[in-house]
Amino acid sequence: MGDAPATWCEEVAVEIADDLARSLGGVVDWDGEADEEWMSVLVQDSRVAMVSTALRLVVAGERVVGHLKVRTPGVSVIAVPSFDAPVMRCDVAVLARVFGGEGKFGELDPEAFSANDLWFAAV
Repeated sequence: MGDAPATWCEEVAVEIADDLARSLGGVVDWDGEADEEWMSVLVQDSRVAMVSTALRLVVAGERVVGHLKVRTPGVSVIAVPSFDAPVMRCDVAVLARVFGGEGKFGELDPEAFSANDLWFAAV
């Protein structure tokens, strides 16, 4: 493979998700035609990682992080023990600025939410 692109784009996100799914024997769940901004990497129908097509952001299970092949500089990887563990925290105003629309984060506890909570609030 050649050098990775210096900028984040949908193609970079797809490459990261596809590489991870292949290395884990999983699949990528994503509908690019519907302008979905998150891709899920599923192994046996369970989300083990999610890759943003809009942000330099990957959320992955702790056991999965070692399988990530991220060649693009500046990518943030958030490791979580599970996608149901409420271990994430972030101010709602920051979430709204990053993902758009404060109203969709009203149900989140900014002090303790899971990766799945973020997924459902942000999509």
